[in-house]
Amino acid sequence: MTTIAQLPPVTAAGPSDLLPLSQAGLVYAVTVAQLTAASQPLITVPTGDLLGRQSAGAGAPESIGIGTGLALNAGALAANGADHAGFPLQAAMSLSDEIVINANNAPGLLPVSALRGLFSAGSGVAIDDNGVITVTASTIAGPAGPQGPAGPAGPAGPAGSTGPAGAGLGGPAAGNSASAISASDYVALWQNGALAWMPYGQFLGGQTIDDLPAAGPAADSDELLVAQGGNTLSVQSFGSVWTYVQNKLPSVQQGIVELTSNTVLDATQHNNRILIASAALTLSANFTNMGPGFSCTLINLAPGAVTMGTGITSGSGSTTLPPGAATTLLGLSYSGGSLVWWTGIVPNAPTLTIASISPPALNTRFIVTGGVFNDAPVALDYSTDGGASWLAAPGPVITQNAYSFTAPGLAAGTYTLRVRDHGNPAILAVSNGFTIAAPTISLAAPPASLPLNVPVALSGTVSPANNAVQVGLSASATAAPANWVSAAVSDGDWSVSLTPATAGIFYIWAQQNAEPSVQAISGPVSVVAAAISVSAPATGTAGTALSIAGTVSPASDSVNVQLSTQNVAVPTGGWSAATNASGSFTASLTPASGGMYYVWAQDAETGLSAVSAAITVAAAPSLTFSINNPGGSYVHGVSTIGLNGSVTPPQNVATQVALSTSGTILPSTGWEAATIYYNNELWAVYYATPATPGNYYVWVQTSAGASTVASSFTIPVS
Repeated sequence: MTTIAQLPPVTAAGPSDLLPLSQAGLVYAVTVAQLTAASQPLITVPTGDLLGRQSAGAGAPESIGIGTGLALNAGALAANGADHAGFPLQAAMSLSDEIVINANNAPGLLPVSALRGLFSAGSGVAIDDNGVITVTASTIAGPAGPQGPAGPAGPAGPAGSTGPAGAGLGGPAAGNSASAISASDYVALWQNGALAWMPYGQFLGGQTIDDLPAAGPAADSDELLVAQGGNTLSVQSFGSVWTYVQNKLPSVQQGIVELTSNTVLDATQHNNRILIASAALTLSANFTNMGPGFSCTLINLAPGAVTMGTGITSGSGSTTLPPGAATTLLGLSYSGGSLVWWTGIVPNAPTLTIASISPPALNTRFIVTGGVFNDAPVALDYSTDGGASWLAAPGPVITQNAYSFTAPGLAAGTYTLRVRDHGNPAILAVSNGFTIAAPTISLAAPPASLPLNVPVALSGTVSPANNAVQVGLSASATAAPANWVSAAVSDGDWSVSLTPATAGIFYIWAQQNAEPSVQAISGPVSVVAAAISVSAPATGTAGTALSIAGTVSPASDSVNVQLSTQNVAVPTGGWSAATNASGSFTASLTPASGGMYYVWAQDAETGLSAVSAAITVAAAPSLTFSINNPGGSYVHGVSTIGLNGSVTPPQNVATQVALSTSGTILPSTGWEAATIYYNNELWAVYYATPATPGNYYVWVQTSAGASTVASSFTIPVS
C-alpha cells in the first residue's frame, strides 16, 4: 500500500488542486480553495504601519503608512503637531486671519481681530478699530529728565577778520628764573590746543604757605600730601604715618662706637649710642656740645679702668668705671644748672682682667698683662685649656692695679687664656680667643726638566711669614738633601736660585729651618745636559724662505733663530721665535739677497747656542710683478678689495702689497702679505679697504723690498 510519504511532492499548490477529505465515513475530493475559504490569512504589516486598504473595491488588506503630524505610541494614534513645521510662513498678520488655540483642552480657532479685546486703553492712550495705538503726551508726562550729553561739534565756521594785535605776554627767555612770585604774575598754560596765560593768584586762591591760617593741635586725622610710586600727589593721614613709624621702630638699633683713647663726648658722635671702651682711657664732657637730653651707655671691656674726667659729675663721688662694668651718662638741665651725670655706683668685687692677646708665633714665649681691682694677689695661675689644668705664672710682676708675666710658647691651636688669683681662685679673668697657626710651606711647581749647570729660579710660600726657608736637591723623595741653599723670604713668599750640578732624576726639597718637619717636596725632575742643534738647506734663493729644523734639551725650552752672514760670534739681537714640539723645533727664514749665510739657534732659558753649516744663497732671478685693475668703487672702512697680478718668472717669493694715494712715493706703512698661487705664477690678497676716502695706487714688492712696482691706475674709495 502506498503511503503519503511515498508520493512525489508537488512543485506548487494552486486553488483548484484536489485533496482527499473524509466526511461522514466517506472519502470525498475537495479543492484547496474550498478548504481555505473560511480560514483567516496571516497578517503581515511593517512596524509603524496600519492595516487597511488603499485600493478601491473588495480585496485583501493593505499596509497604510503614518504621515507627518501623527505618531503611534503604545498602540494609540495621536497628533504631535510636527506637520506645523511645514506650514507656509505668514509675512504679516491681517484682521481676517485666525489663530489655533487651546480652549479647555480642546482645539479651537480665534480670529485675529478678537485679540484686541484683551487690551484696553489707559490714561492718555487710544486704540482705534485698525489697532493703531496713539498717546497723548501731555496727560502722562512726568518731570523733565536730566539733560543729555552734548552732540558732536558742528563744522567750524569761516575765520573772521584778524583783529588788532594786543599787548599780550611773551614767553620767558631761555635761562630766566623768578626770584619771587606774586599774585599778579602769570603762568603759561596749554589749554584746548592753544597757549594761554593764567594769573598766579588763581592758583590755590592765590595763597602761599605763609598766608595760610595756623593749624590747630595735630591729630591722627590731619593729612599730608605725599607722592607714592610716582609724582602724582595723594593724601596720607598723620595716623597712617604714625603707624608706619611704629612698625619701623622695632628695627631701629643703637649705634656702637668703640673708644680706644681719651675722648670728649659730643652729641654728634655719642648721643644715643653704646660706647665700648676697649682700652683704659679718660672720658670728659663739654655740655655745650651735648645739650639736655643727651644719653649714652658706656661699657668698659678694657683691661683697665675708665676715668671720668672734666665735665662729668658722679652721684657717688667715684671717678672710675672698672673693667667689666657699665653705666649710663645723661645730659641734664634743671633749676640748679646743667651737667653731665652718672651714678658713680660701681661693683666693688675683686676683679682681674687680661689685656687683648695677639696670636704669638709658634712655640714662642709671649707676655700676658692685665689689671688688678680691689684685690692684692701675691701669685697668679694661668690656664690654656679652659681651666682643666693650671700652671703657676712664671715670675709675675704685680702692682696695685696691674700685673704681667711671660707665658711659655704654645703649639699650634686656638686658645683662650685664663688667669686667677692663686690665693683666691674665684677671682678669675678670661682673655680673648686667639689662634696660633701651624707652620706651612709650599713649593711652586718646577719644570719637568732642568738644564745641567744652569741656575733655575724656584719660589713658594711660608707661614709664619718670616720663618727662614732652605731649599735643596735630593735623588730621593724620602731622604733629605745633603746640601741646602737659603732662600730669600719676604712677607710669606720665598725665592731661591738653584743650580743642578749632576744629571739624573731629582726631587726639590723646601723646608723651614726652625721646623725641618715642615717641608714641601716636588715630583721627580729630570736634570739633563743642555744641548741644541740646528740644520738648514745647503742652498737657497734670495727672497725664498728656508726651512730650518733642530733639537733642544731640555725639551721644554724655548728656541730663537736668525740668519747671519757669519758663524763666529753669537748674535746679540734680531732673533725670531721657533716652534718647539717636545724638543724638536722648526722655523722659516727668508734671505733678502744672495750670498753666504748661517742659521743661529739659541736656547732662550740656558743661553746655549748652535750654528748651522754654510748656506749658499743665489741671487733672486729678475722678477717682475704686474697688477690687475679690480675695477669698481669701494666705501671707506668697509670690507676688503680683491687684488692680484702676475709673478714673472714664476717663483714662490714672499710678496707684500700696500695702497697709497701717491703713485711715486713708496708707502712706509700699510703693507699686507700676499699669497702666491697657480704654480707660483699669481700673487693675490684681500686688502682691507682704507679708512679714508681717496684715489689709491696699488704697490707690490717682495717682502725684502725688491722689485717694487706701482699701478698705473687708481682705485676710488668713497
